[in-house]
Amino acid sequence: MPSPYLAILILNYNGGEDTIACAQSILKDWRDEYELIVIDNASTDDSVAKLRRWADDRRPALELVFATSPKTPVPPETRQTNSPRLTLLQTGSNLGFAGGNNVGIRYALGRGAGRILLLNNDTVMEAGALAKLIEGAERSGADLAGGGIYEYDRPSRPWYLGGTFNWWGDRTVTSLRLPSAAAIAVETGWITGCCLLVRRQVFEEIGLLDEGAFLYCEDSDFCWHAAKAGFKRFVVPGARIYHKVSRSAAPDSAFQRYHATRSRLYFHSKNHTAGSHALFLIVFVLSRMLRTLVWSLGGRWDLISASWRALKDSFRQATRPQRAPSSPRVWEGR
Repeated sequence: MPSPYLAILILNYNGGEDTIACAQSILKDWRDEYELIVIDNASTDDSVAKLRRWADDRRPALELVFATSPKTPVPPETRQTNSPRLTLLQTGSNLGFAGGNNVGIRYALGRGAGRILLLNNDTVMEAGALAKLIEGAERSGADLAGGGIYEYDRPSRPWYLGGTFNWWGDRTVTSLRLPSAAAIAVETGWITGCCLLVRRQVFEEIGLLDEGAFLYCEDSDFCWHAAKAGFKRFVVPGARIYHKVSRSAAPDSAFQRYHATRSRLYFHSKNHTAGSHALFLIVFVLSRMLRTLVWSLGGRWDLISASWRALKDSFRQATRPQRAPSSPRVWEGR
């Protein structure tokens, strides 16, 4: 594989059709120095079979590398043509967002990737968006970069155009005033993992995504530590991506509420002082009491149960959880 090269990671869980649509949007702007890596997070449907059939049936054909477990060694380079390469990895169990992506990140680092792009499987890239993202990152000197993300069903409505760190809860910017018409990249706080382009050096210095939470907030936590290490973060608004919002977790569901609450508490405890987090907990509990009243009026007992269960489970964790050691080494046993 040419070095440096770009590894594009798509994490799949029971979303084969979305993953194929995402991959097809990438292949429209394919370059020889790209490698497409799909990590299947132990899907319980026929996602893997769909992906394999699609790779076999596509014309021009995809070179398919199929790994059966995270312990499979990095295969030797076998490319004989300029056809795109699809690497399909299986985690063996559902490792969540961070754990699943870390499998792919370790693999890509072992292959010599100079940059790694994390891309949600429920996204579609506009034609030319990937080239714009890379160009914007290079011209701005970004170590981490993200695109302008819009809702798939309402393509004129922004979903993410930047993010700011906030004591109460990190915030997404959905309207962005560019400093000039010619600006192709704008500095930001955190970048959503929905589309996150990262230089190799960032992983080597601060480690991989924290697997202490199953879902949500791993991206802002990763960017928080990147910011503390002095790495530059930019959003490239012209690199448009369309997001089929909340395909992995239905919005306002008990599943979403539980993991959003659990992750929020975990990462706040991790990244703030004990005193600051104690104050946060007091305010947060009071806010949950108010929400419980609102939810009860609407008959949402599932949200009430999920929210308080997440609080209880969070208190069971270590008082001051440490950042999970996530080595960049390739295919270590879990």
